[in-house]
Amino acid sequence: MNYNEIERLKYTLINLARQGCELKIPAYGIKGRILGVGFNPYWTNPGDSKINKLEFSIIDKNGMIFPVKFNNIMEYKILKNDAERSEDSKNISMDIALYTPGARDKESSKKIRLEFE
Repeated sequence: MNYNEIERLKYTLINLARQGCELKIPAYGIKGRILGVGFNPYWTNPGDSKINKLEFSIIDKNGMIFPVKFNNIMEYKILKNDAERSEDSKNISMDIALYTPGARDKESSKKIRLEFE
């Protein structure tokens, strides 16, 4: 990822959280409304190529609030959205690729599907 891709992802996720969208992560059986989203690094520099940590605060249907954290996001791919620009979408499906420290190639990264409604 480059600086612009990181900023576009951050802007899109913040807008989805602001709208109170629901997040589904089928691989983990997670489903709930997004209360907040956080990033590390918060301030992106032009030399950055990954997001060290992405964290969502989720509230489930029972009213329990819990964090969902992803580390070392190397890339993302938006599979579908309902607007011309992903920043304006309310329904997005995306894959994020997580880098595993100690791995030597991109094939060792793990992809996780995130669905926002």
